[in-house]
Amino acid sequence: MKTMFERSIDGKVILNIQCMCLDECLEAKKQFGDIFLTGITAKAFSDIEDGIDCIRRLQNAGIRVSAGLGDGEAFQWERALNLALMTDCEHLNQVFPAAALSQRLIREKENRTIVNALIRPTGRVGYVSIGTGPLSEKEESIVPIRAAAAMLKETHVSSLKFFPIKGTAHLAELETVAKAAAEFDMMIEPTGGITPDNVEAVVRTCMEAGAVHIMPHLYASLKDESGMLELYKMERAVEAIRRALR
Repeated sequence: MKTMFERSIDGKVILNIQCMCLDECLEAKKQFGDIFLTGITAKAFSDIEDGIDCIRRLQNAGIRVSAGLGDGEAFQWERALNLALMTDCEHLNQVFPAAALSQRLIREKENRTIVNALIRPTGRVGYVSIGTGPLSEKEESIVPIRAAAAMLKETHVSSLKFFPIKGTAHLAELETVAKAAAEFDMMIEPTGGITPDNVEAVVRTCMEAGAVHIMPHLYASLKDESGMLELYKMERAVEAIRRALR
C-alpha cells in the first residue's frame, strides 16, 4: 500500500477518475502528475480483449490504471478480475464475495494489483451490506463493519470501497467505515456522488476517523456533458483535498 501512495497527494490521497481517451489522461498527468488512477471498466467493453488492449496502451504511456466493474454491476466481477490478471494494473474494484478469491489469484500470479471489496451503506451507522455479488445482492446481508473488515483482512484484501455514499448523505456511516479501515490498516475508498464541492468534507471525515490511505472516486462530477474530463474541475477537487489534509 505504501508503495502505491508514494505518488499521491501528501502521501495520503489518490484520486480515482475516468478519462475518455489517452490524450485526456496525458493532459491530466501533465498538470497533476501521478496523483490519480484512471478507471477502466469491464462493462465498457463487449469484448474483454479490447479492455485489456486499452489498459495496456494507457500503461505504456505511463498512466496508472484501476480496473473496475462499471456502476458496481455485480455480474461483471469475473471480467473485471480478468482485466487485472492480464494487465497487472495497480488496482481492482471488486464485489465483496469475490475479493478474497481475486486477491489470491493475483498473488499466485505475482502481480502487484491491490484489490478492494465493495460494501454498501445500510442507513444504520456501524453496519454495512456485504452482499454485493450477483446472487448475494438479492439477499439480506447486513453485518457490523468491523466484522466485514476483519473478514477481508484475514484473506489479505486491503481496501474497503464504500458505495454509494451519495455525496455527504452517509458521512456518519462513512466515519465508522473509515475507523474500521484505520483499525485494520486498510485503505478506504468513498464512492458515489462525490464532487469538487463535497470532496473536502468526505476526505476530512476519513482523515479525522484515522484513515491513512484514501481513494475518493470522482467520475461524472469531473466531466462535461459529452463525458470529457474537465481539468479545471479536477483542479478544484485537488485543492479541496489539500485543504482537508491541512
